[in-house]
Amino acid sequence: MEHRSLILGLIGLGLAATGLAGCANPRAEAAAQAQTSLVGLRKADLLSCAGAPAAAMQANPGEEVLTYESRKVSGYASGPSFGLGFFGGGGNVGYGLGLPLGGSSYVDDDNCRASFTIRNGAVTRIVYGGSDASYTSRLAQCYQIVENCLPRG
Repeated sequence: MEHRSLILGLIGLGLAATGLAGCANPRAEAAAQAQTSLVGLRKADLLSCAGAPAAAMQANPGEEVLTYESRKVSGYASGPSFGLGFFGGGGNVGYGLGLPLGGSSYVDDDNCRASFTIRNGAVTRIVYGGSDASYTSRLAQCYQIVENCLPRG
């Protein structure tokens, strides 16, 4: 009896893991993989596919860091409001006034800062940083930076 419960438990765990894998963010996964797959990319190719960096600095002799940034701000406001409008004479101009009567708002600010270390003309390391958003949200935003540099598949 115990053996059967263990097997059913393992099957349930496997189904749950499969369900969670279906919720994964492919953009976040691609950005995470880019941290290794883009190592070795020539600087000229990086500039060609990612564009001009937001900042560049000399780290050590023969080594530089190119930093790219990507930001997405989204949000919503909800709640009751009151609007009043009236027509203006024959000039087809209308006037109106809208007043919020409470409610709530939400702003989501995901940003990514991707730093590419270049040594001897090629990428040797990619580090992501950015907002305090969830790790997956930040990685999905980092995808915007590396998207054009990834091999087409």
